Amino acid sequence: MQTADIDRAPERERGATTAAAALTAAMWAALRGKPEILSRVTFTGAGDMSCPFPVMDMAAAAFATAGAAVSSLLDVVGDREHAVSVDRRQATTWFDFPLAPTRFLDVPLQHGINGHLNSIRGDDHKAWMTEFETADGGWLRVNSSYPNLRARMVRALGLSEPVSPADVQSAIRRLTAEEAEERLVSAGAAAAIARSLEEWTQHPQGIAVAGEPLAAITDTFAGPTGWTPTLGRPLLGIRVLDMTKVVAAPMATRFLAMLGAEVLRIDAPDSAEATLLGVHDLGLGKRWALLDARTPDGRAQLRELLAGADVLLHGYHPRALEGLGLDADTRARLRPGLVDVTLNAYGWTGPWRHRRGFDTLVQFSTGIAHEVARWAGEDPDNRTPINAIGRLVDASRPRHLPVESLDFATGYQLAAAAIVGLQHRHETGMGSITRMSLARTAKLLVDHAVKPADTTFRLPDPEARLTETVHGMGVRPTRRLAPPVDIDDVPLFWDRPAELPGSSVPRWAGPTRGDR
Repeated sequence: MQTADIDRAPERERGATTAAAALTAAMWAALRGKPEILSRVTFTGAGDMSCPFPVMDMAAAAFATAGAAVSSLLDVVGDREHAVSVDRRQATTWFDFPLAPTRFLDVPLQHGINGHLNSIRGDDHKAWMTEFETADGGWLRVNSSYPNLRARMVRALGLSEPVSPADVQSAIRRLTAEEAEERLVSAGAAAAIARSLEEWTQHPQGIAVAGEPLAAITDTFAGPTGWTPTLGRPLLGIRVLDMTKVVAAPMATRFLAMLGAEVLRIDAPDSAEATLLGVHDLGLGKRWALLDARTPDGRAQLRELLAGADVLLHGYHPRALEGLGLDADTRARLRPGLVDVTLNAYGWTGPWRHRRGFDTLVQFSTGIAHEVARWAGEDPDNRTPINAIGRLVDASRPRHLPVESLDFATGYQLAAAAIVGLQHRHETGMGSITRMSLARTAKLLVDHAVKPADTTFRLPDPEARLTETVHGMGVRPTRRLAPPVDIDDVPLFWDRPAELPGSSVPRWAGPTRGDR
């Protein structure tokens, strides 16, 4: 193996990896992966976090699924089988919010929302990503970290800037949970009531999500099949059009860049992420261009980019591309053979299929946050304080998971879906559309809940493995976490550093290939 972890190898196949294997099997089957590939996957790293859900196994399984997709793709070359090994502890460290893998050398070891993110942005934006108590004793989670979402929340509550979180709490406390959620969501804000697991299973959207597959895959039109993966750099020659935002989908395209794909991220010049984000981890390996597809010239340029892409990975609001004249059928016809991979928050059927959402909002809706607090409250002496994405908190209110499992796990499944889609196109000529959702990933996690074997693992992990190379992130020195997945003879690295929005032009850099 490329980066064998000798110290942890004896822990292979202990009981703690059973859930990781089961989750991997579910993810792989949903992608129509060949069952025999899973025999190549092994896990290392014992321990569990204090949590009622298998977050360490979820992290390991997501990386294992992406690794299995790479191993399967390399069968096309036909030289030999490529084994895959995943370190559960290292995978969990990569899932530690918000981004990974950067570790700044000019600050002490930190983790979680109060560590890494504030070291980049230097502000307490977390005040606008929190929960508020309602008039009936419920809890409403609000995400207003983007200016447009905050403005909608302020208007919906009858407030005016400047406002503080205390002002918002005062307004929400005058409303029942249902009233507050309806008012904010109707105004286009992002909010979610903390429901219990049982309440979610009986909710119309919970019922709809339970009836959806983890990955809904549809074949589209046949296209060119001349591309072949490259040993050592499997996705060399592949063009990925990145129309993503927030965390899950950008993480997927970052992984594709790690395998050698040319990834071009496109944002509108006035988008929240283009105007607020600087150089950050999710941009590693990508070029980042600005393009206004609301103009005739921009729309034509976007269609040209799409016609030259192999993969389109997008996570916009479900109706956003349709508003640009690029519905699913148009995309498939514009680029026959396109591997089209997308996600939304709450699933693709049911009354909430168009609702805005984020990882923590979905945790509140689906009962995960309620269950974390309920579970911790059963034995507060041993289960509190709760690690809620790097913050140690009590069980007095719904609490989210120790790591951002839904975003991260869905992200690596999206990457695996793109790789599987490329193999499917190589073998059959067919393009495909794969749809996933954070809510369906939540159901996968809940369905595989097991009692933690122990609680020996804590973040930050002092034994986390770092690469030797020192990199620059902006003007600051960093090292990077070593990848938690090891694929025989496939080094994982990025060809280029992260760049500022608009640093690149919206054109493909690589030469035109005859198989396009």
